[in-house]
Amino acid sequence: MHVLTGSRNRNAVDAYLQKNPVPNLSFHYVDVPCIDPSRGGAQRYCLWLYFSLREARRLSRTMAFDVAHHVSYGSVLLPSPLWRLGVPTIFGPVGGAQTSPPSLLGYLGKAGTRERIRTFVIHVSRRLRIYRARMRRMSIVLAANQDTFVHAESTGCRRVLLLCDTGLRSDYGADSSRRFIRSLPIRFLWVGRLLPRKGLPLALDALARANPNTELTLVGSGLDPEIVRRMIRERGLDGRVHWEGARLPWMQVREAYATHDALLFTSIRDSFGSQNLEAMSVGLPVISLRLGGARDFIPDAAGLKVEVGPTIRDTVNNFVDALNQFVNMSVEERNRMSEAAWRGAQEFSWTRRAEVARALYAEARGKP
Repeated sequence: MHVLTGSRNRNAVDAYLQKNPVPNLSFHYVDVPCIDPSRGGAQRYCLWLYFSLREARRLSRTMAFDVAHHVSYGSVLLPSPLWRLGVPTIFGPVGGAQTSPPSLLGYLGKAGTRERIRTFVIHVSRRLRIYRARMRRMSIVLAANQDTFVHAESTGCRRVLLLCDTGLRSDYGADSSRRFIRSLPIRFLWVGRLLPRKGLPLALDALARANPNTELTLVGSGLDPEIVRRMIRERGLDGRVHWEGARLPWMQVREAYATHDALLFTSIRDSFGSQNLEAMSVGLPVISLRLGGARDFIPDAAGLKVEVGPTIRDTVNNFVDALNQFVNMSVEERNRMSEAAWRGAQEFSWTRRAEVARALYAEARGKP
């Protein structure tokens, strides 16, 4: 197997392979000339696709590839060019066709205009002849949520499968589900970057109106600390919302999952949300909006899914009802939620993902 990636990953890859050699695995590092490798953005990525295709073509002169698999960047709006190698091409898992509900755009502030433009681009793209032609070149498209699945099918793709874009190391999850005890206050957890589309104000608005025997711990960064503290203060949540003002190391976040009662996932637009899987793996129930990958991949029995209403007020009311419902649950009900969450997370291990990939490669080649 040959892997094309950016040179900024070289040190981490080399260090891992020194300790964990993998036979028949080679890495090739591709960069975009004259552009800082640390810079992101679609423009740089499109250029990277061009140079990675050029490197793949160079390699194909001396070896015969059976399948090409494009796994990143994870947007369905930028189809892989690897089909030009003349071999079956698997694209994904990719998201990107999910959009923000119009009724919640008020939470995005100035970013709402950009979100409307993004939604327009998604709707228009499926009608563009050049885009549809490139999508049809893919042998298999792996959609990271139902919205992307429908979008890919609408372009005429030959085969589209629903597959979450997130996996988890086997040593991260707990050995079994949680066993709750009856105690107050109920401690909710919110994990993520403090971006407008992550919906933190929704979580705070719901908490402010929910049972007062509830608290919320925030884990994440991305906004000016004073802005976050003002958001908390204006809603009268001082003493009920706890925030250290910074991101936490991955394993430290795991400790937070293990010491809270439920995860709140309020993203207004997301392919899935790796924090959902991390929480489920230690048996933590998830209370989320019924949107994107959270709607598709969190088992219904593993938490509570909140319907988006026709207005912000309606959605907040629905979330308040969910928080209060969780507070009033018996220990046995929460334990059953934890069991469903923990068992659901087992399907997302990288080992099982590797088995899925092997089966897809065989299918793409037309072999059992």
